[in-house]
Amino acid sequence: MCKPTSSDSILPPITGPRQFTWDEIESSKSKASSRESLVVIHGKVYDIGGDFVKWHPGGSVALSQLGNDASGAFDVFHGEGAQEVMGNFYVGDLAEGEIRKPNDIQHLRTRIASLNLYASSKLYYSYKMLSTLSILGASVYVLLKWRDNTLAAGVAGVLVALFWQQAGWLAHDFAHHQVFAVRKWNDYVSYFLGNACQGFSVAWWKHRHSSHHSVPNVHGDDPDVKSMPIFWSDHALEFFTDYPAHKLAQFFVANQPILYFPLLGFARLAWAARSIMWNLPGSKMRDELPTAVVVEQVTLMVHWAWYVGLIATLSWPRALLFVLLSQTVSGLFLAIVFSVNHNGMPVFLPHESKLIDFYHLQVVTGRDVTPTWFNNWFTGGLNYQIEHHMFPTIPRHNLPKIAPMVQELCRKHGIPYHCTSLVDGVGEVVGRLMHISRMAKKMKKC
Repeated sequence: MCKPTSSDSILPPITGPRQFTWDEIESSKSKASSRESLVVIHGKVYDIGGDFVKWHPGGSVALSQLGNDASGAFDVFHGEGAQEVMGNFYVGDLAEGEIRKPNDIQHLRTRIASLNLYASSKLYYSYKMLSTLSILGASVYVLLKWRDNTLAAGVAGVLVALFWQQAGWLAHDFAHHQVFAVRKWNDYVSYFLGNACQGFSVAWWKHRHSSHHSVPNVHGDDPDVKSMPIFWSDHALEFFTDYPAHKLAQFFVANQPILYFPLLGFARLAWAARSIMWNLPGSKMRDELPTAVVVEQVTLMVHWAWYVGLIATLSWPRALLFVLLSQTVSGLFLAIVFSVNHNGMPVFLPHESKLIDFYHLQVVTGRDVTPTWFNNWFTGGLNYQIEHHMFPTIPRHNLPKIAPMVQELCRKHGIPYHCTSLVDGVGEVVGRLMHISRMAKKMKKC
């Protein structure tokens, strides 16, 4: 038997998990200076490079947290089993002294869970499903009973617009996995409501909306503030000449307070077109998010089949009126709520947002709308925008219960919590557009 050499008999020292400093974590944001793509979740470090994005159900939205403490974003987007799955990407821990202590938001999350506020009322959502589908039923009844009546065609068009808006809010709830504990069940219903009923691709929407939730009102990162030809941010003025048709951009920005509402009318058509483009054969957009392509395509075809079927029952002048009202009114109904939620609130540059805690960012970039029966119904519960952004998997009917807790936390830490009426909220949005327009003129950009 051979005697081991001295080098064979010496075992390597046991060093344990690799220890990281925040300088190392933050340096991974730069691909030029790092081969790793690091994020921190509750003191543990994970490498989300390589094929992670192709595997991750949320696609490339994970990269919005690169080089950061992603604990907040991870908690609001994922269920209990996700932490175990992330073990496959674990590369070490934060070094001693680098770990941030538990804060009040973690205590609030525990309190909310103890009150069972993440659990949905199936009776409530059954009512919402039936009441929303009844709006479409009313539209079809009016259209078929008085198909030779122009007023009836107009009323039916507005009812379809309202149905699309309300179906959109419900699809939003299911896509955020607010209703069922089994995530696939939420997905199935969201395909029905979002794709088949509303005509918006769930995959396209998830990619866009998850990015928005991750970095709300962060200039250049949040797709909801990349809203050319409307500019919400002072920073956007710097990039006027980056657009090939910048003269047209200058015209829009100079007149955006006047053009704002007419442009909102085309929002639904633009989103429907993007949904189709996302799901076209060979679309490279889908590389950014895993997509059930066949389900998406079939359910979108169902949407356009029933919509075109209704149009085909009308003479062409009434059909034109029906299409015009259903599309533009729906665009207005949807976009007014979206606008009031965040537009006109502070917009941050990427490096500024990194200095703000994830939950802090959700609060200061959101605007709540005073809870009334109408506001709660018309906005689909999104009038509790701050609470929804902090806890997006909490069912809408429980948001009023956590609002006082959030307000108390904001008062304790001196964080602005903004709530206004729906009318005043729209006024603030238009006021912001006027401010940007005046700035552009002073800078002689328009």
